[in-house]
Amino acid sequence: MKPTNMIIMFGLVLFLIIMLMACASLHTGKVTTDGMVKITKKRIPMDAKVMALCFYHPELYSPHTMAWADVFANAKVIDYRRDNPKEFVYPIGSMFIKKKYSKSKKQEKPDEIGTVMVKKTNTGKVTDWEFNFLRLNDGKLLKPKTPLGQYSCIECHQAYESRGYISRESEFAMQEFLSSESTK
Repeated sequence: MKPTNMIIMFGLVLFLIIMLMACASLHTGKVTTDGMVKITKKRIPMDAKVMALCFYHPELYSPHTMAWADVFANAKVIDYRRDNPKEFVYPIGSMFIKKKYSKSKKQEKPDEIGTVMVKKTNTGKVTDWEFNFLRLNDGKLLKPKTPLGQYSCIECHQAYESRGYISRESEFAMQEFLSSESTK
């Protein structure tokens, strides 16, 4: 076999192995901030309205109560917003993660639970997004449980329709990130 053919064959085999590993990782039900880009320069406070909703329901675990957050976005989100600065029709696969920090705890260590939202379809509705809690220590996704009559992630994010269902705080962080990128 010629050396060029061997290199091509090796490349194809390596490519197939990488693709299989990537596909296998998609089905683990785990999410990490690896490969995500932190878009907040400094921690941002959660939306006061959201904190108030969560604060008045102490029987529920809430990652929003008195929380500050670091916001992360994947490359799909950043590339889309860089190319479409005035548009909010995020492509399928867009992902935001918020690592939450309680004011009452040390700010250096994130709380055990964060939040993640991933765009799954593109119908123009808030239900295009999947919302989950994220256990930060192992990357396991935890479905939010919303007792009857309580607010859900979808109900709150519905108010952000004009921004593609992304919170005002996350949008400000994205704008700041993109503007700092252009001044480099």
